[in-house]
Amino acid sequence: MGILLEITAPIFVLIIFGYLAIKFKFLNHTVTQGLMKFVQNVAMPVLLFNAVAKMDLSLGFNHGLLLSFYLGAFVSFILALFLTYKVFRRPWEESVVIGFTALFGNTVLLGLAVVDRAFGEEALASTYSIIALHAPFCFLVGITSMEAFKESGKMNGATLISVFNEMGKNAIIIGMLIGFITNLLNISLPAIAQLPVDMISGAAIPTALFGLGGILAQYKPRGDLKVIILVCTITLIVHPTLTWLLATQMFSLSYAQVQSAVLTSAMPPGLNAFIFATMYKTGRKVAASSALIGTVISIFTASLAIYWVS
Repeated sequence: MGILLEITAPIFVLIIFGYLAIKFKFLNHTVTQGLMKFVQNVAMPVLLFNAVAKMDLSLGFNHGLLLSFYLGAFVSFILALFLTYKVFRRPWEESVVIGFTALFGNTVLLGLAVVDRAFGEEALASTYSIIALHAPFCFLVGITSMEAFKESGKMNGATLISVFNEMGKNAIIIGMLIGFITNLLNISLPAIAQLPVDMISGAAIPTALFGLGGILAQYKPRGDLKVIILVCTITLIVHPTLTWLLATQMFSLSYAQVQSAVLTSAMPPGLNAFIFATMYKTGRKVAASSALIGTVISIFTASLAIYWVS
């Protein structure tokens, strides 16, 4: 247990520092929002560019790895959606948002830090390949389901095109695409360019964790507690269990790939769930509260996941 605390404690201490800095007004929300813009538009894109440009693509993009993670994620989405609709009697639109909250884990801001701290570079290579498909996959599933379950039952092609256009402008996705191009063309940056890239990359994860704490401080745990418990259970327990079963029993992945897939799938709901809920103006309280409560619970469940795959 002491080793697990050594791995996870620094990560969550940074989140707590960010949380307390806002709660006790050492910083204001404007500063936190500025930090997160730096993380999302500069630091994380540079980090992911740097990682993808250097990674061995033949090792990173393994179909068994991706299927283990994403089949588990899709089953988690379906489970959360239909249990919310059938058991809690929520409208289809809100049920889709809650399903999306269970689907979209915090793989970037939190997942990278936990995998890096727990298992290092070898496992991180697989995590980068999962992240490369994460936002497109989750938004495609969420938006397609939302349009399909709306009362009209008609798919809104314009909405899908609009979202794909927005994803094409996303700095994180652009950073990874440039990294892939650099990798495939075997381009090496000169030292004068590589050094600042490494410096910004080094700032990405600690700044993201501190900023995440500040963002979480803006939300109060409100909404239906039973639904929030359902989302957190599926995200933190069901998804990593399914991923582990697929990775070990169906695809026989390497040790590092199993570690990456399981630990990445054990992350709590991400802030993108709140963005998705805001897009459709439903389920916002549950999405925000699930991100906050799930992050707190993940202090313990992430430690268990590390022990499990170690």
